[in-house]
Amino acid sequence: MTYPIGEAPPPNLRQPLRVELFFLTHSETGEPLANTAALAVALAGAIIVDHLLRPLWRQGNDRQLQPHDRLRLFGTQVIVVNPDVSADPVADWAVTALGGARVRSVSERQRSMPLREAIRVLAVDAYKRTTAGLYAGDLAREVTRRGLNRGRRYPPTDPGNIARTRGRLCSVLTGYTHPDPQTDALGGLIQALSLTSELYLDRPDLRDLLGYMTARVQEHDPAVHQILTATDDLIAETAVAVYG
Repeated sequence: MTYPIGEAPPPNLRQPLRVELFFLTHSETGEPLANTAALAVALAGAIIVDHLLRPLWRQGNDRQLQPHDRLRLFGTQVIVVNPDVSADPVADWAVTALGGARVRSVSERQRSMPLREAIRVLAVDAYKRTTAGLYAGDLAREVTRRGLNRGRRYPPTDPGNIARTRGRLCSVLTGYTHPDPQTDALGGLIQALSLTSELYLDRPDLRDLLGYMTARVQEHDPAVHQILTATDDLIAETAVAVYG
């Protein structure tokens, strides 16, 4: 997010939705808890939701800081309305990937893309970009494995981030904490990935409670709910493609 020197927008001490989702979908050793293709789709959806819930803050004509959208959802189209660079490189990458030029001309039209296609486009590199951002922000370590299980894993530098994120979600889920759009969206994505067991809540009504969270998103922010629904559908399609 950008803002004039010496001024700051209202504080948002939480990590973006994509970061909270990554914490809850990986173990303390960095092992993914779901199929990585499905995780990539979920992260792509989360990145788009982040643009709606965490807009840029810039000085308006009245010299007061005001939120400015970078992406908007019109019908089923994702439109890039502000390609300006922010302090979030993952968000900047997403805007560019969805057609936002770094330099705009007066005659340049707003770029648009169908929502499902936008999620698919971002899903190609969403996992790689998210982990790179976590590593750059010192939220995760990079561990390279060799042998049969070779590859890279990104365990959190502070394992407590997983517990804190889970605790906030469970507190909202069970009604102990006032709900907010980001936590409700996180609950929807966890349900879409079928990772309810990772919440460690022994409740027969758990899926119903997650359904209530998703319903609240529909009530308070239909655009975010639309993104979650499209993401859920694409996760299901990915599961069919992987497992048959």
